[in-house]
Amino acid sequence: MIAMLAAALLAQTSTELTPFEAQGFRTQIEVMIAAPREDVFDTATGDVSPWWDHTFWPGPAELVIEPEVGGLFYERFEVGAPDGVVHARVIFVRRPEQLRLDGPLGLSGRAVHLVSSWTLEEGASPNETVFTVDLAMSGEVDEELAGIVRSVWVHFIEGRLKPFMEADCYLEPEAVCAAFESD
Repeated sequence: MIAMLAAALLAQTSTELTPFEAQGFRTQIEVMIAAPREDVFDTATGDVSPWWDHTFWPGPAELVIEPEVGGLFYERFEVGAPDGVVHARVIFVRRPEQLRLDGPLGLSGRAVHLVSSWTLEEGASPNETVFTVDLAMSGEVDEELAGIVRSVWVHFIEGRLKPFMEADCYLEPEAVCAAFESD
């Protein structure tokens, strides 16, 4: 009886299911930033809207990475509104050396597990930071999507955070950053 019920349920739902192949990928990005490690960490967390340029909502009210255990990386769409998205949760933080995010980031809505681990090390001088991002992703992800995720992170750290820091825009985050004037 149980076997017949299981077979009937399987037959009923099998046409409603779309299988996918779960895969996993790892990659690492290392970028040298000409700025002190504590400043880089503080700018890479908290309000990241001055340099982070990929959002679900055009001009969100808030775009924040809370640098504390259990903190969120969230985007609030409008001031005072409950609408928004949680991009990831902070699962490890050791300021100013490490931060680890667990969440789909821009892949919300897909069966993807993405862990983004940041390591910030002092470079050859106290005014240099080696920013390393280790990405581990699994689930509904193929090699093409993994490559896209990697290129987006290169864009964030090398193409946005690095010029933002090196142009000293972090000192006046409300002002238009000279490094992005052509954007």
